[in-house]
Amino acid sequence: MTIRRIVPGAVAVVLLLATSACEQGLTDLNENPNAPTDVPATLLIRPAITNSAANGLGVGMTWNHAGLWAQHFAQIQYPDEDRFLVRDGSVQGFWDSWYSGPLRDIQTIIQKGEAENRPNYTAMGLILRAWNIGIITDLWGDVPFSEAVSGEGGQFTPKYDTQQEIYTALFADLRQAAEMINLSQPGMGAVDLIYQGDMEKWRKFANSLRLRLAMRISDVDASTARTQFEAALASPGGVFQAEADQARLAYLAGTNRNPFFQNQLTRDDHRISATLVNHLIATGDPRLPVYANPIQSDGVSFVGHQNGRITGSAPLTERSKVGNWFTGETSPVFFQRYSEVLFLRAEAAQRGWNAGGSAEALYEAAVRASMSQYGISQGAASEFLARPENSFAAAGNKLQLIGTQKWVALFGQGTEAYAEWRRTGYPALAPGPEVVLPNIPRRFPYPALETSLNQASLNAALQRQGDVSLQGRVWWDRP
Repeated sequence: MTIRRIVPGAVAVVLLLATSACEQGLTDLNENPNAPTDVPATLLIRPAITNSAANGLGVGMTWNHAGLWAQHFAQIQYPDEDRFLVRDGSVQGFWDSWYSGPLRDIQTIIQKGEAENRPNYTAMGLILRAWNIGIITDLWGDVPFSEAVSGEGGQFTPKYDTQQEIYTALFADLRQAAEMINLSQPGMGAVDLIYQGDMEKWRKFANSLRLRLAMRISDVDASTARTQFEAALASPGGVFQAEADQARLAYLAGTNRNPFFQNQLTRDDHRISATLVNHLIATGDPRLPVYANPIQSDGVSFVGHQNGRITGSAPLTERSKVGNWFTGETSPVFFQRYSEVLFLRAEAAQRGWNAGGSAEALYEAAVRASMSQYGISQGAASEFLARPENSFAAAGNKLQLIGTQKWVALFGQGTEAYAEWRRTGYPALAPGPEVVLPNIPRRFPYPALETSLNQASLNAALQRQGDVSLQGRVWWDRP
């Protein structure tokens, strides 16, 4: 073997040649063409929408946490969360997925819209961010917002904004989004999986979402709630006026399949809650065979599973699965429904706010809208509304009736059903018989990694809020 020795002068030549080569573009070899550092907003909106839905409306949140605690669903085989045994890994997963996933893409969409003078892009980003952050703060209370998703700028320990500050910012963002939408300019077309580029519907979504947030704070700041609610209702474009306006994501066969369908291909962990089934039966609700499938053992009966029971407490074949309407391969999920907007307006009217109609008319329209989307006839809806237990005129506590029927209509939207149950107290839900806490959880715990990665900011939030255990309450959740 011959060993070639490079003398110092040769080293200098080699370095010079290497430097020259770098200047001629050899460093480009270190750039991965499959991992671009910049992409257009139109390539970000699809994952922003699908990942938002996966976090806020997917199996983990809807069937295993928020929808479970709202007693729409029940765990029948692995009932830890149903017994209020919350795993930090799950909580950490939700937190990380939101902040490193859709929120990051949405922030880029907002920035690109501003930089490229595309107000419709910016507006879509602001609306999606408000929807996501609204859920996040409703689950955890004080969370990073104003300094969140800013790691590229060197901010690795973002402060936790108070929930009140976050709501104030979201009201401003949604107002700005509605006002900046330019109907003479295009949206994003087919890559917009919610409205396929229809910016008029995006504007209605912004205003409708503002109604939701306004009503959420009605018990802690009634003046601001009413002001924001009435302003949103009168905002350009208005709110949802028909089923076609509602914000939903439709899944596709074979590729982007409904997550509940995908889950049931390999698992059989969930059933519909007995609380909901029993309520639907007692009130003669025609949505029962839509929400639930008959039990497998007889193919006729509808039997829910009691929340908070240990494994093996009932045979799988003797408890109703969630209805096929919600678990089909192409079944949609809803960011916000038309019926929800009508229920919000009914409650506002009952509170004496300007809601654009009477409480009774809006309540009945809300029930009809909820049933209509499942193909239930107007005659069946009228028969349901004529029953004394469902009649607005016959109700002694009309807010209770509105709140309870809204809880029914929010089936499948676990985070919203959970938030509204906490806010209204309707219906009266009781923990199951074998739970580890005296009451149903009212908030999420903070993920453990925050204590090591962002301890100072977290500690400040903990000191402000008081009880942040599962039994504690967020700012708007008043006893």
